[in-house]
Formats: sequence, structure tokens, C-alpha cells
Amino acid sequence: MSAPVSPAAPSPVEPEDVRSRSLLRPAILLLLREQESHGYELMGRLAELGVEVPPTTGGLYRSLRTMAEEGLVSSYWSTPQRGPARRVYAITESGEQALEHSMPSLASLLRTVRGMLNRYRQGN
Repeated sequence: MSAPVSPAAPSPVEPEDVRSRSLLRPAILLLLREQESHGYELMGRLAELGVEVPPTTGGLYRSLRTMAEEGLVSSYWSTPQRGPARRVYAITESGEQALEHSMPSLASLLRTVRGMLNRYRQGN
């Protein structure tokens, strides 16, 4: 017969960091619907929305490349009078439809988060 195992001392609880990764694609589509943008500009606009931006520009460009392969965005090279050429991204008709289809899920997520916050506040 083995001795009972005592529970480990509780470790300090760190707050769970709730991320908005699932919002990246609809946020990109929304921003591109408002205005065509290059990647670096998109990073700033996403941050203004409070959407988690991939830690490197490479992560954002991978997302944009995947979205282009799926037909949600298109791109073209812009050659300004000054500075280097930039790839500019635009939403496609399929991207518009995907954005439209994502709205019910976002509305449901918003209701869920509001409900959780309300219950949390009532408990204090």
C-alpha cells in the first residue's frame, strides 16, 4: 500500500492571456474593404483595432499569402515616386463574401464575452 500523495504547493497563478488570433483574418478583410494597403500599413491598422498582430512581419505576410491562395485577397506591386516598390493588398469578391459570413460568428463571440464579463462583475 503506498502512501497518499500530498498535493503540490499551489504555484502562483498568472493571468491567462486571451489572444485575438482568430480575429486576424476577418480584421484583415475588413481593413482591406475600407482601403487597399501594404503589409506594414496593415500591421499598424490591425494594432489600432486591438487585433493581435503576428510577432514578425513574416507572420502577417504568410497570412496574406494564404488568403491570396484562397482567393480572398489579391495583390499588385505599387511603385511610388520615392522609396521601394510595395505589394499592395485588396479584398476580392470572395473575400467580401467570407467577411460577410464571419459576422454572425463575431456577433456570437461578442455576446459570449459580454456575458462572461457581466457575470464576472456581478461576482465582485
